[in-house]
Amino acid sequence: MAKKTKSKIKAKSSVKSYQQEIDTEKQKMGAYSKNMGKSVKSLQGEFKKHSKEMQEAGRNMIAEGNKNMNAKVNQFEGEIKVASKAMSDGIKRLHTNIKNQMKENKEAVSRIENGVKFFCSEVNKKKKDFQAYAQGTFPPYIKAFWG
Repeated sequence: MAKKTKSKIKAKSSVKSYQQEIDTEKQKMGAYSKNMGKSVKSLQGEFKKHSKEMQEAGRNMIAEGNKNMNAKVNQFEGEIKVASKAMSDGIKRLHTNIKNQMKENKEAVSRIENGVKFFCSEVNKKKKDFQAYAQGTFPPYIKAFWG
């Protein structure tokens, strides 16, 4: 019986010790959990702060980019206007040249038409002269020759 009591006592003290160890572990884990919670909250705060800083930096970069882009656009705006004016003037000159060329072409066609009419009238005159010559003095010579 002495053995039974000893083992019962040992078992009781073992369970108690296990429970105490579990309780101490729970307390340690609670402390770790609290520290972890503090660390997580600290990290969350830092991430929020970092996020705000990044957003602000992004806004600043966009604003700076817009400012630089506006400066470049303003710089090229004058050049674009000059080039546009030059192109517009060139188109006007081209239009004027085309009108003048059309006028010259009409005049040339008119002169060619007059030349063709004159050439046709000259051909018709020669044809009439040749016919008159052929009908006039030429037939008696043919009759005399061929008889």
